Amino acid sequence: MSRNTAWDVHQRAQAQDGPPRVWSGRSIVAGAGALFVGGVLAVEVYGMAASTVESHAPSDGPGGAVLILPFLACFGVPAALWGSLAGVLPLVWAARRLSVRVTGRDAWWWVPAVAAVAAVAVTAAVGIWAPGAGPLALTWLTSASLLTGAALIARDSALHGPRLLRTLGYGGLAAVAVFLVGAGVFGAGLLTEYGPPKVTAAQLAGTWSDGHGGTLRLGADGTARAEGLTDHESAYEDEADAHSARYRCTGTGRWAYVPGESTTWDQRLKLSVEGCEFDDFVSVYDDAGWSIGGTSDHPKLNREYGDLDAPEWYTLTR
Repeated sequence: MSRNTAWDVHQRAQAQDGPPRVWSGRSIVAGAGALFVGGVLAVEVYGMAASTVESHAPSDGPGGAVLILPFLACFGVPAALWGSLAGVLPLVWAARRLSVRVTGRDAWWWVPAVAAVAAVAVTAAVGIWAPGAGPLALTWLTSASLLTGAALIARDSALHGPRLLRTLGYGGLAAVAVFLVGAGVFGAGLLTEYGPPKVTAAQLAGTWSDGHGGTLRLGADGTARAEGLTDHESAYEDEADAHSARYRCTGTGRWAYVPGESTTWDQRLKLSVEGCEFDDFVSVYDDAGWSIGGTSDHPKLNREYGDLDAPEWYTLTR
C-alpha cells in the first residue's frame, strides 16, 4: 500500500470516528456575527412590540435599535465573541456529536434540537429575576432563535469557509425588512401604538387607591384629601423603605388638571397636600405632577420617583 493510500485510509477512519472539527477562528467569528445581528433584530422587534403595550413614557419604537447601535457596537461585539466561544461553538459540537452517535451522520437539524434544550437553561436563569409565563415564554423563544441561527451559521462556516460578511449583509437587509414590515403593520392599523387616554378634570374627580391602604380623594371643587398616601420621594431621599408607615402622609390640599399642549402624554394632575412633601404647584418643572396612564375605562395616576435615569412609579387606580 502506498503512503498516499495509507494516508487516505487514515483520514477516512478519523472521519468515521466522529464529526469534523468545529473549533476554528472563522466559526467563532461567524457565530459572533450572527449573535450580534440577531441581537439588533431582537431589539428592533422588541421596540415595536413595546410601543403597543401600556407604559409610563413614550416608547422609542424600532428606532431604539438605531439609538443604541453605538452601545451595541462597543459592548455587544465583545459580548458576541464571548457568547460564540462559550455558548455557540459548544452547542455546534454537541449537536454534531449527538447526530453522528445516534444517526451515524452529521445532520444539521440536530442544531435547533439542541438549541431548544439549551434555551431552557437560559430561561430558567432569567426566571429567577423575571418570573411569569409571558416573560419566560418570550425568553425561551428569543434565546432558542438566537442560538439556533448563530449555531447554524457557525457550523456552515466550519464546513465551507468564512461567513461573516454574508451574515452581516443579510442581517442588514433583514433589519430594513423588519422596519418596513413593522411600518406597514402600524400604518395599516393592524397594531396601534399605545397612548394615555384623554381625560378631563371631571373624570379625575373621585377616590383613588394605591392598593396598599392609601387613598386620594379629589373633589370636584378642586379640594384634595390624602389618607395614608405614600411619599416615596421622601423615602428615596432617606434611602429608606418606602413601604414604612413613617412615609405615609395624611392631609388636605388642592389639585388641578393640566391638559397638556401637544399629546396626551403631557397631561398632568397637579397636587398639593399639607403634610405630604410633594407640592406640584411650586415646582419649576413643567412635567411635575402625576401623569395619566391606563385606558379610557380604567385610567391611572402615575408619579415618578427615585433615580431619574431609572425611575420607579407610584400608581393610583380606582
